[in-house]
Amino acid sequence: MIIDPAIVLASRVLGTLVFGAAVLGKLRHRDEFVGVVANYRLVPEPLATAVAWLIIVFEIAIVLSFATGLWLTAAAALAVLLLCVFAVAMAINLVRGRTEIDCGCFQSALRQRLSIALVVRNLLLIVSLLPLFGSPSRPVSVLQMLDGIAAGIVLFTLYQVFGLVLSLRDAAEALRKRFA
Repeated sequence: MIIDPAIVLASRVLGTLVFGAAVLGKLRHRDEFVGVVANYRLVPEPLATAVAWLIIVFEIAIVLSFATGLWLTAAAALAVLLLCVFAVAMAINLVRGRTEIDCGCFQSALRQRLSIALVVRNLLLIVSLLPLFGSPSRPVSVLQMLDGIAAGIVLFTLYQVFGLVLSLRDAAEALRKRFA
């Protein structure tokens, strides 16, 4: 499939920023992230540390590939696979009724409780990475490069705002329960 180079670049920028922010948060709070992996209760507790580090290594590989353009199709496949695994892990815990746990996405001060909105967010991110499986129609021009970078940054900003809105909604709900 032939795709406008600006769209491919926008997907790369978005993926680089999303996975880059995620991996930085996980590295800053390594022990807490291991706890998040264990809290999902999908892997035996003794394997939680190894699985957490494997996720971090995969995310670093994705960021490096998206940033450089090397092995782009393989990195896009790995990113989509990880996002699918994360969405399924969240869905399983939602079905179990375990909505109070943190998703572990960015390890920020504002926690994101599991919700169907997070599963949908992952699915939308998967869709936004699909252009990486196509080939650009022609070499990228300066204008297309600027368009792609700007579009990727705007999409990342919208992605982050969506996460903040969910976090603030959860925090407000917790305050209502506490003071009700």
